[in-house]
Amino acid sequence: MATSRFSHLAEYLVCFSLALGSVAALAAEKASKEPKANADTSKAIKTVNGVAISQEQLNHFMQNLQAQGQQMGPDAEKMVLNELIARELVAGDARKKKLDALPEVKAQVKLMQQQVLVDAWFADYFKKNPIKEEDVRNEYNRQLESTKSGRNANEYSVSQILLGSEQEAQEVSKRLENNESFERIAQDKSLDKPSAAQGGKLGWLLPSMIVRPLDDIVLSLKKGSVSNPVQTNLGWHILKVEDIRKFKPASFEDAKNNVIKGLVDAKRKVLVEELAKTAVIK
Repeated sequence: MATSRFSHLAEYLVCFSLALGSVAALAAEKASKEPKANADTSKAIKTVNGVAISQEQLNHFMQNLQAQGQQMGPDAEKMVLNELIARELVAGDARKKKLDALPEVKAQVKLMQQQVLVDAWFADYFKKNPIKEEDVRNEYNRQLESTKSGRNANEYSVSQILLGSEQEAQEVSKRLENNESFERIAQDKSLDKPSAAQGGKLGWLLPSMIVRPLDDIVLSLKKGSVSNPVQTNLGWHILKVEDIRKFKPASFEDAKNNVIKGLVDAKRKVLVEELAKTAVIK
């Protein structure tokens, strides 16, 4: 549930992962072609049934662990090497059993290969075209200005019940009119399972983070008020404004990382759109 303040303003942007995290690391490993037994192992630190494990693999795996915040103790390299050996033992046996020929495995490997290339492509772009400090400062100031008045002057603690049909939404609305618990109905009925587990709570939101027309509905509600059912492409929503407070933005230094993330995500979206313009998509 979102609780940070100024970071809310960047969260509406399309999100993709830039860092080469653990998923990409595993993808690279699984997506690699089966090494041949007679492959050059001169740079190998270990071989498993003739398959080389290189220092580069070991370093890459450790870097990903560190990127996830894991501490590297004195025995870390040995432990990671043992993990790589264990993986190759299992992967080698899987190849012997021709599990890599199964359609579902092929499809998964293809997706993993694709993800590694996507991550590498974006990493290469931003290495050559880093986000400038001036751009970060300008975007922070723009977002800061937007919170001084108007729609984003306040943030709202919002809960919702998401339903699949108008009839069901009307039935739930009548139950709420009869003072049944919004929280209990959300837990029992809402199709949005993450928020349903929290009694329908979505957390503190700015109107700019909320899809239309729900943003206007939230702005029209008073503290403690419940809306009539409203339809979007997701289904039928019943909203409740639990509380309202003035939005207090964080300092530039506190908000900087989230602003950078927003700029990166926005640029990634533009880059993909530019590729699509020259692509043949049937």
